[in-house]
Amino acid sequence: MNYLNCKIKQVSFELIIYTSPRRIKIMKRLSIYTFTVLLGIFWMLGDITDIKAQQSKKIILAGYKHNPPVSTTGSGLATVTLHGDTLTVKGKFEDLNANYSGAYLMVTIRGQSGNQLHRLKAKLNEDKTGGKFIGKDNRFVLSPSQKTLLKKGDIYINISSFENKKGELRGNIGPIGG
Repeated sequence: MNYLNCKIKQVSFELIIYTSPRRIKIMKRLSIYTFTVLLGIFWMLGDITDIKAQQSKKIILAGYKHNPPVSTTGSGLATVTLHGDTLTVKGKFEDLNANYSGAYLMVTIRGQSGNQLHRLKAKLNEDKTGGKFIGKDNRFVLSPSQKTLLKKGDIYINISSFENKKGELRGNIGPIGG
């Protein structure tokens, strides 16, 4: 029996591609540009997700929204923003019938005056019949049950004066966070 003896030689070679310095510069710029565009896209997508998670409502504050309605020259406007579990209130009110005594986030109870959830902090004007709600001073982390009340539209803003202690201005927040 004859066996065939074979030797296999390993052949290797290098492929050298010559790239000019100008082409290298262009490729670097292109990769930096591509990276920047992709970074911008991911940043924008992050902001879009953040925007979707944030919901805002403008609330008119008026005496006629009370039951029974309150006769007042006062009025106001508030913006309520829900971002995650945090509710922020900002806005202003003016021309109360008497000096301001307090402002609150309240829970609606059918046929009754509501229960207080949070006290709002107001920066009052000189005559103390108007003021502003600054967002950073009026941020509240809501419990799961409070978020449920907000989703159902059972929370409202109530501003009281010394003449109208149960409330002079009211604004229903309405369903938010759903």
